[in-house]
Amino acid sequence: MSDNGEQLQIGAFGELVGLSVPQLRRYDRLGLLVPEGRTESGYRHYNTGQSGAGRAISLLRSMDMPLADIRRLLEGTSDAERHELFRVHRARLEARLDETRQLLHAVDSHTKDDTMTATDTRTDLSAWLHVMPRIPVTDLDRSERYYEEVLGFRAAWRTSDGAIAAVASGGIEMFLLIAWHGDERPPIQSAYVYVEDPDSLWAEYEQAGAVIVEPVDSRPNGMRDFTLIDPDGHRFTLGRGEERLREVADYYGMTAEEIAVDPDWLRGG
Repeated sequence: MSDNGEQLQIGAFGELVGLSVPQLRRYDRLGLLVPEGRTESGYRHYNTGQSGAGRAISLLRSMDMPLADIRRLLEGTSDAERHELFRVHRARLEARLDETRQLLHAVDSHTKDDTMTATDTRTDLSAWLHVMPRIPVTDLDRSERYYEEVLGFRAAWRTSDGAIAAVASGGIEMFLLIAWHGDERPPIQSAYVYVEDPDSLWAEYEQAGAVIVEPVDSRPNGMRDFTLIDPDGHRFTLGRGEERLREVADYYGMTAEEIAVDPDWLRGG
């Protein structure tokens, strides 16, 4: 028993504050919520006196507050600084809504009420509804820990035979890790992932121990991004355009409305 409260193992502390074990391990790596100590065998233990910080992190993450901002709040801010952090985060969420509204406008622009028929309201059985990337991995447990504890994914489900583990992050609802049984290394997969703030995410991933092979930088194509690899060498480039929609449209000699409703510009078509 500590002078400041009861000592708890990581699982019990996580239940108390509403954080998963992988989240707590990750926040330890990032120095955001460091355990009170470790046992001789290396197991983390926390103190109930840390539960306030743990619950605050859990609440702020439920609002999708960036970890960098959470760190500033935990370290202590003035009332004015705290209000500014929440104001900026609210603006960030509003920007996401604006992007969604643009997509809805693009959808509405192709909707013609005067030509709608009963068949238009039926589900298109030929439509592709969802994409689940399949990543072959040599060690399912190791990869699942990496994606959760380093990259901040959350566990979704796992088959009873241990052949597939599904993890999720943000808008990527399912990301399948498939156990690889070949004699050679699994074929390297690569993907470009759009993120909100590549600079902050690069700093966060680097501190968490991700293997960064290309640091964040601005590219000639107008993107700002960085590249990391997972334990099997699969490459993920994470970034976004440096300019807002209208400025990007100017770069391509188009109007913002054309970009919003015409996806062919992305393919150069």
